[in-house]
Amino acid sequence: MKPVSVIFLIVSVIMVIVGLLTCSFAMLQAKRQDVDLYDTKIVNGQSEAEYDFSEDSLSKLQIEVGDCDVHIICGAEEDKVVMNNFSSAGYICEVSNGALIVEDTVNIFNITDIIENGKIRFKGFRYYLRDRKITAEGKSLTVYISDKFDIKIIDVKVGTGDVDIKGYTNNTDYKINITTGKFTASDITTDSKVSVQVGKGSVNLTHVAAKNLDVTLNEGSIMAVVSANEITADAKHGSVRIESEADLSKYNFMLKAPASTITLEDLIKSGNYVANDAQLSNFIHATAGYGTVVVKTYVAPIDMPDVPGETTAPETAQPDAETGAAE
Repeated sequence: MKPVSVIFLIVSVIMVIVGLLTCSFAMLQAKRQDVDLYDTKIVNGQSEAEYDFSEDSLSKLQIEVGDCDVHIICGAEEDKVVMNNFSSAGYICEVSNGALIVEDTVNIFNITDIIENGKIRFKGFRYYLRDRKITAEGKSLTVYISDKFDIKIIDVKVGTGDVDIKGYTNNTDYKINITTGKFTASDITTDSKVSVQVGKGSVNLTHVAAKNLDVTLNEGSIMAVVSANEITADAKHGSVRIESEADLSKYNFMLKAPASTITLEDLIKSGNYVANDAQLSNFIHATAGYGTVVVKTYVAPIDMPDVPGETTAPETAQPDAETGAAE
């Protein structure tokens, strides 16, 4: 090794040691003086960070994370992101050009991750020292959105984890991509498209109304209580069940279950079923590679009202009349 290289190596090691000592001393002083150096909290090995976007202008959610559960709660009373067990210096959470961006792919050794559009995203080595206290394994991300925002696009990409979206009525495009995990959506209405791609897991949609619904699942099951002009559900290694909240007589059908059966209302067939009426513009395409396809009209469960004066008490054991008293 050349002398110049040795000098640079020694200087670099000295700088790292000095930096670590400085961080440790600053942390100690901050603790003594009750000064908070961080924008995260750690309680019982769980870290939590919050980001308030209530004062921003927002029209898009853009989330890309690795191993993480994602919850999107619409109609909330406040507008914020809550991140649990994220590496403090290894994520991006910001609003840029009308988009709320959350990513956990920041690499401190990649200068383009640290500096972008003139912004420095690196928070400092003190976060790496502190993150050693995090003992929890699972990461989760919750986005709370009030009704004041007009979100046009919700774009979520997850490596391994579950995604759920609740209660949004707006003309929003939904783009969901999960490698391994399940997607759950409930009480969503949009005049646009809901597109879902899952590698291995499941898709469960309840009371979802859209113009177009496109669900592709490689391995697992699709369960959908939906209303849409165009429905495509493809489970390459699994089963499909669609309960339509719209009139099924207004649909054309292309249903495929080569390894099992197809049920359309009371009709049961094996293999393929095609019904094509040129006067109908709506369609349902459903394919189950190794399972069943079921398409039925949704029937809401009946809630039985309580009858006044009638109660159901648990049965209790009664002593036998002949042996109830001790002799």
